[in-house]
Amino acid sequence: MKTKSEIRKEILNIRKNLSVEEAVQKSAKIISKLKTTSEYNNSKTIMVYMDFKNEVNTKILIEEMFSEGKEVIIPYTDMEDVVIIPVKISDMKDLVYCKYGYLEPKIDMIKNPFDVKSIDLIIIPGVVFDKNRNRVGFGKGYYDKLLVNKREDAKSIALAYDFQVLNEVPAEEHDIKMDKIITETLILN
Repeated sequence: MKTKSEIRKEILNIRKNLSVEEAVQKSAKIISKLKTTSEYNNSKTIMVYMDFKNEVNTKILIEEMFSEGKEVIIPYTDMEDVVIIPVKISDMKDLVYCKYGYLEPKIDMIKNPFDVKSIDLIIIPGVVFDKNRNRVGFGKGYYDKLLVNKREDAKSIALAYDFQVLNEVPAEEHDIKMDKIITETLILN
């Protein structure tokens, strides 16, 4: 089996080469599938990542969440402490581009972090997954550290493209499995 690093590099290269049209079309299908799940429909408070570098696009989902009256929680990535700080936003205007090129909550908003135990559903990105719902991210463990603190009944759903789901990926003891993975053609439970 290839190493996490080799798999990560291979899949990121494929994702990088997706056309804008492909990414938009596939993302729309994935978001549409997500919105049919009981996890999504029964959740009032949802944490969702801001897409970056051809990840499954979440901006339209976030706008829809606002119009559906859901509480929207966005991750702020604290690179120094290597943790995710959940931040409640009330509008897309609460977000700014960070130096890495993705949207995150304004710096003054992280002074009031949202309690992870109050989140019903966490929507997660990743580089690669497998059919056993294992996830490989960028290797720093940000989401593993967050998920270990979530409420027991809170769910985690990863959004990915079909090519990001392999038969098997290397998994370690500290890696936390997703409750569900949704691609344009699959829902893995």
